[in-house]
Amino acid sequence: MDRTLIHATRFSDAFTDGVDQFMSLVRDRFHEDDAILCPCCNCLNQFSQSQNDVHDHIYLFGMSATYTRWVHHGEVVVAEIVEYVEDANEPGHLGDVLDVDEPDNEDEGTTEILAYLYTVAEEDGQQPMFVKVLEDAKHALCPGSIQSRFSFLVRMLHIKSVYRISNTTFSAILKLLSRSFPNCDLPDSYDKAQKYLKELGLGYELIHVCDNNCVLFWKDLANLENCPKCKESRWVDVDGAKRLPKKILRYFPLIPRLKRMFANKATSEEIRWHKDQWVPVDNEMSHPADSDAWKDFDDVYPSFVEDARNLSLGLATSGFNPFGNMNTT
Repeated sequence: MDRTLIHATRFSDAFTDGVDQFMSLVRDRFHEDDAILCPCCNCLNQFSQSQNDVHDHIYLFGMSATYTRWVHHGEVVVAEIVEYVEDANEPGHLGDVLDVDEPDNEDEGTTEILAYLYTVAEEDGQQPMFVKVLEDAKHALCPGSIQSRFSFLVRMLHIKSVYRISNTTFSAILKLLSRSFPNCDLPDSYDKAQKYLKELGLGYELIHVCDNNCVLFWKDLANLENCPKCKESRWVDVDGAKRLPKKILRYFPLIPRLKRMFANKATSEEIRWHKDQWVPVDNEMSHPADSDAWKDFDDVYPSFVEDARNLSLGLATSGFNPFGNMNTT
C-alpha cells in the first residue's frame, strides 16, 4: 500500500492519489454507513467520523505522520501468517500483531534468534516450550477451527483483561471449555494459560520489596528475612498460613522481549526502519530519531549506530513526579 500521501505536499497529485487509495481501502473493509476513526493530524485516530468527513479531514489537515500502518482501517499486518489456517485472516484481532512465521533465509535477525533458541534446546537436552508454542500457532485449535491454540489463548486472556474477569471465574470458564472440547487441548486454569504465554517472553518475575521501599529482596538479598536497612520484616504475620510478602514488585525482563522482537519478521523490519528506510523531513517529528537527544547520542557513539539492530531505549517520565515537587512539570 502506497503511503506517499503522509509526507506529500498537500493537494499535490501524489497526495490526492494517496487519499483516494486510502479511502478505497476503507470502502473495501467497511460498509459505507460505518463510522471510522479519523487519522488526520487533528483527530489522530481518537474520534470516529463518517467516511465522507474523514475524507475531507485528510484533505484539509493531512494524515498523521506517525500513522504508517493503517491497522485501524482494515489493513492486516500479518494475519495471514499468524493463523496458518486457510481463510483465517480476519482484521481487527489481537492475534494479527503476533507473527510466528518461519524465518526467511535473507532475514539474518530472525534466523539468528531462532538458531539461538534451538541451540539452547540442544544444550538442555530438551525442546523448549517456546518452540512448541510456535508449532501451536501454525495449526488449527481443532478440526474445522479458523483459530490456532495460541491465538485462542491470547484472545481469551485479552477478554479477561478488558472485562476484568476474576482469576477464579476465568479458571472455571477454561475448565468448562477444556472438558467440553477435549480435542482442543486447552489449559484448565488461569495459571496454566499464563505459564503457556510466559514462554514467549510475555511473563514477569515477582520480586519482594521492603515495606518501606528500602531494598529489593533480590540477588544477594534474596534470602533475607528482614530489611538490612530498616530491619522491617519481609513478611506479613499470618498465623498458621503460608507466609506472604508485604510488598511485591512485578518485573518485566527486558532481554527476552527484545529477542522476541527480532524473532518476529515484521517487527524486526520495523525496529530497523530508522536505519534502513527512514527519510528525515524538515520541521517534522515523525520518529524519535528526529530528536536532538537521539542525534547527540549518534554523534557520541558512532560505532553503536553502524548496526541497525542496535536498540536505543528511552525512559518516559509521564505519569509520575521523580523529584517530589508537584508544581514541577
